[in-house]
Amino acid sequence: MYLDNNWYGDRYILSKYCRTKDKSAFASIQHGHMTIKNYKTNSPYGKRTISATPWLVWNEKIANYSFSKGIRNIIPIGAVFLYLEKILVLKKIKKKKGTLIFPFLSHPEELVQNNYDEIVKYLRKNYKPPYVVSVSKYDFKRQKKKYKNVNFVSFGFRGDKNYLKKLYIELNKNLNVICVYPGSPLLYSLYLKKKVFLTKSYFLQNLNNKKKKELDKTRKTVLNDLAKYGLDINNLNKDSNKVKIKYMMGNKFLKSPSELKNILGWNSIFKIFMAKFLSKIINLKENLMHGLDQGLLAREGKNYSTKEYFKNKT
Repeated sequence: MYLDNNWYGDRYILSKYCRTKDKSAFASIQHGHMTIKNYKTNSPYGKRTISATPWLVWNEKIANYSFSKGIRNIIPIGAVFLYLEKILVLKKIKKKKGTLIFPFLSHPEELVQNNYDEIVKYLRKNYKPPYVVSVSKYDFKRQKKKYKNVNFVSFGFRGDKNYLKKLYIELNKNLNVICVYPGSPLLYSLYLKKKVFLTKSYFLQNLNNKKKKELDKTRKTVLNDLAKYGLDINNLNKDSNKVKIKYMMGNKFLKSPSELKNILGWNSIFKIFMAKFLSKIINLKENLMHGLDQGLLAREGKNYSTKEYFKNKT
């Protein structure tokens, strides 16, 4: 019912866990790592027009901060990644090998120009092959150059219901995980007990000083946020991080299928109806404010134009 309610397949995964049909939820779902407060506005997350709909977050630190600022109906349920782990059946890999790197991804709001020559050079210098480079669906279509022992993978558009599943499977196969930015993949990798590394370089083409300063500031803010959970940001592979990441991702707040169905409104005919109704209202609002099909495109995570959407429709 909110623009990001099913990004990366979060709602779909929860529906599978609850053993029910995927449908609009009477709630908003945290779809990945978020700092305890909005570092861009220095304000709490969770402010919304209809507070009767709960905002579902990873852990109590986020919930408590927002609550202290007067925002109500925030429920920690743990990361969707943890629910995926409970329903995912994987083949056992005897010996995991290879290195997976996460550069910046292009998305509807911003087109990213990565320097893949430098990325591959960095990988070959520091890690053993094979190598896997994560790219957006859009970048995957644009990337034509081939490199020996390098495979480019895309997990789909943000609206792909199997996005997180494909991400999990790829993380599980590799031994090392390299991140250009300290986002969700870094946290998921720590949880899966991978060898995790954060690069000093952003590997971006034509990176000017202004943009670099912005990225440096954001990176520092996010790392400081991780440190508030007790994570050692100077030694990501420290044993204690493997334990503390479980708290950060809300392992202690996981709900049973029946509890989750109740929270999402899936056991109430009235809430199911209201969720669908509000979803259409939000779509209409986005369309009026930003143009035809904006609501749909935002949910799908595809380029914000009808022409581009239908060209890339999967």
